[in-house]
Amino acid sequence: MKKLVAALASAMLVTTVFAQTATTDAGKAQLKANQEKAEAQAAANQKKADAQHDAAKAQASANEDKASAQADANKEAAKVAQATTPEQASGARGDAAKAQAKANKKHSAQSKADKKKQDSAKDADVAQAKADKQKVEAQSDANKAAADAKIDAAKK
Repeated sequence: MKKLVAALASAMLVTTVFAQTATTDAGKAQLKANQEKAEAQAAANQKKADAQHDAAKAQASANEDKASAQADANKEAAKVAQATTPEQASGARGDAAKAQAKANKKHSAQSKADKKKQDSAKDADVAQAKADKQKVEAQSDANKAAADAKIDAAKK
C-alpha cells in the first residue's frame, strides 16, 4: 500500500513539474510575442513620425516659397503704379507678369506638399498595417506554443 501511495505521489509530482514547465514555456512564448508586438508598433510609430516630419517640412518650404514669390510679384506690380513714362510702365507690367507667373508656379509647390502629405499618410498606414500583421503573427505563435506546451504536459 505504501508503495502504491508513493508511486501515485511520484506520478502526481512529475505531472505537476511537467505542467509547470508547460506554463513556463507558454509564458516565455507570450513574453516573446509581447516583445515582438512592441517592436512592431515602435517601428510603425517611427515611420509615422518620420512621415509627418517630412510632410511638415514640405509644407513649410511650400509656404515660404509662395510668400517670397508673391512678395516679389507685389513689388513688381507696385513698380507699374510708380512708372512715369509709358516705356517704364510697359517694362514694369512685363516684369510684374513674369513675377506673378513665378508666384503661380510656387503655388503649385502647395500641390506637391499636399501630395507629400498624402504619400506620408499612406506610408504611415502601410507601416501600421504591417505592425498589426506582425502583432497578430506574434500572438498566434505564442498561442501555438502555449497549446503545444499543454499537449506535451498532458502526454506526460
